[in-house]
Amino acid sequence: MNVFKVLLGAAAAGTIVLAFRDFDGGGWLQPAVPGGRWAEGDLLLEEDDDEALLEEPVLGYDGMDRDTLLAWLDDADLDEATLLRIRRYETATQDREPVLDRIDDLLAPFG
Repeated sequence: MNVFKVLLGAAAAGTIVLAFRDFDGGGWLQPAVPGGRWAEGDLLLEEDDDEALLEEPVLGYDGMDRDTLLAWLDDADLDEATLLRIRRYETATQDREPVLDRIDDLLAPFG
């Protein structure tokens, strides 16, 4: 019975690693929840390549329509780096003015 528990635990750990590992980028996927504070200094650089601009800034971003996204932006307590990453992605992809205006409003307190 103990062997079964060990095998089951190893399978669960492997599934978690496979689900949250970014094999293309060599890191971990960014959480789409408020408070996901990860070291993101390199994401603020202007010389990012075009391929990086086409990756979702947070998981689930592409699945939200405009109204859902605006409501999520209001409810999520996002840090400056995440807001900047979302703004660059939105500008490069759909360029929706109401979304960009809301992001600018949320960036204003950061200076």
